Amino acid sequence: MFDTGVFDRGVRETVCCLADGESDVGLVELMTDLHRSEAVVAERKLAVIAELFVRRTTEVESDGAWTSTAHEVVEAEIGAALTMGRAAAGRLIGLGMSLRTRLHATREAMARGDLDLYRVRLIEDATANVSDDRIGEVEHQLLEQVLAPPRSGGTGLTGRRLTNAANRIIARLDPAGVRAKREKAQADRFVGVGAAGGGMCRILGSIPAVQGCAFDARLRELANTVCPKDLRTYEQRRADGLSALIDGAGFVHCECGRVDCGQDSRLATTARKPLVHLIMLDATLAGGDEPAYLDGCGIVDAAHAREIATDAEVEPVRAPSSVVPTTYRPGAVLDTWMRVLAGGCEWLHCDVAAWNTDLDHHRPFDHSDPATGGPTVAGNMTAYCRNHHRLKHSGHWAVAADGGIELVAPTGHRYRPWSSGLLGVGRSDAAGSDHAAGSDQAAGSDHAAGSDHAAVAARRRTRAQNRAARIRAERRRRQAHLDAVRHRRATPNWSSGTGAPDEPAPF
Repeated sequence: MFDTGVFDRGVRETVCCLADGESDVGLVELMTDLHRSEAVVAERKLAVIAELFVRRTTEVESDGAWTSTAHEVVEAEIGAALTMGRAAAGRLIGLGMSLRTRLHATREAMARGDLDLYRVRLIEDATANVSDDRIGEVEHQLLEQVLAPPRSGGTGLTGRRLTNAANRIIARLDPAGVRAKREKAQADRFVGVGAAGGGMCRILGSIPAVQGCAFDARLRELANTVCPKDLRTYEQRRADGLSALIDGAGFVHCECGRVDCGQDSRLATTARKPLVHLIMLDATLAGGDEPAYLDGCGIVDAAHAREIATDAEVEPVRAPSSVVPTTYRPGAVLDTWMRVLAGGCEWLHCDVAAWNTDLDHHRPFDHSDPATGGPTVAGNMTAYCRNHHRLKHSGHWAVAADGGIELVAPTGHRYRPWSSGLLGVGRSDAAGSDHAAGSDQAAGSDHAAGSDHAAVAARRRTRAQNRAARIRAERRRRQAHLDAVRHRRATPNWSSGTGAPDEPAPF
């Protein structure tokens, strides 16, 4: 008999007795406890689903039928009981079986309430192609980063940072197990326009990541071509920027209504091409396998990074000088250095791209006497998106920066955010041997695609067999690519003019 494991922490009594006079600290702690209990319940539900699937599979196999029928039977049972369709039920079966058969440590963490359903799904998706003999070590190293560290205020990874960490670990331990999503996603690119009511429409699409970053940067530039007196919000001006692109205009018409509008003096800012920032190691550019980092999108594999860098301007990233400047704004070297190290907004679990952030001083810059306080140096600066920059200065949150950033909530709860860091590592591990490449060249996006539709036939492969076949095919393609790269690296081409393998890269 399954023990639900629910309300073992006294949450039931706490909820029932919740009064209007509950303190803010109590509410936050109750919210946290409920979230952990929700994870415990989700793990129990997935365990029950997996058990039901195993039992139905045994029954169907004993009848001489194919186990894919068992999947359909359980899909129907789950759908009826939980009020959901086949696709949603099928995803629960797949996740439940992964936790039961492969991701044992992840399941244990979920059962303790340390991992919620969202993060478990990210882990399951990222590790789907890892071989059985490597999954244990991959899972162990990944959970060391994903779970909150034991130190006070430690927080774990989620969202893009979790996926980046997983991809880096898999690329190192099982290169053939990296999800081969790019080719499929590239083939499935599209842009759709549909009605949204109220005289509006919605635009939905999937385009290569680098094109998407360039498109986002261009809309941002167009939104800022109006004068400061324009009353539209930033998001409204971005939407109007799309109309400007369609019309072939180089700016968004200002709607301030003033005869002395200063828009004309701002139009020159749109002349440059939007930049996309790609960060890679020297070894990657020279042909190595270490992944790169595309600002705003996350980890990209080494071969893809070199494709992007082919027609790009490749510039070395230099560490800033030890001389302390007396200016408020950081120079170009320090600005680039900080964004490369940050990897994005350094607030808790924020994925805003590094080059869309503000660089904020921990200790305020002393404009009256710059030499006495708040120096513009790497150790006194942090990258925050505009929203979190305002929040930091609102007075509701406090920020301490001694030995790392620590955020103090209005309730007094203290949190230590993870920096995305250089290629997904912490700031203290960063090195200055990396390069930023700016490009608008097309690149593949990272969307998973698949199908669970079963063909009606007398004999067919089971879903587990189909999944195993897909994984083998992806691993074969990945391994063939790695073998080809190693072969090219081992065979010098003197006629190409690239020089001997031992010569330094030409930058």
